[in-house]
Amino acid sequence: MIRTLTAASAAMLALGLSAPVAAAQGGDQTIRVMDGQIRCLISADFEGQGRPMTICGRADGSPFQTSPKNLNLAVVQGTGEMFYEAGAITPPPNSDVVLGTGQTYKVNGWTVRTEELRTLIYYDDGRHGISVKPVEVMAVWI
Repeated sequence: MIRTLTAASAAMLALGLSAPVAAAQGGDQTIRVMDGQIRCLISADFEGQGRPMTICGRADGSPFQTSPKNLNLAVVQGTGEMFYEAGAITPPPNSDVVLGTGQTYKVNGWTVRTEELRTLIYYDDGRHGISVKPVEVMAVWI
């Protein structure tokens, strides 16, 4: 599965599509979860292209253990497609909503549900999303 995700990411880059250097647009929201270890940008319309998307990365900039080499951001679209990219989540951290264990937050058509050992982020329409832990990210369907 990792090879497929890497191939999809490589194909996107080869086609000249930009890597998600996640800068907040209009209604985009950044959040911090897992005691500040994970930071995500949640968008209903990423870069004005009509794509609901969530982008998560470790606060220290390191890749997840499940990431292909040097790809430090996990990206999931509202359709459920998940892949990895290299980049940064650039909005200032003082704009982040900080969530603790057991909290649920709804924003931009996405639901963020924090648990003790993971955070679930899924798009409300299709219920596709990701399970994020400090060391790994997995695609989920809730």
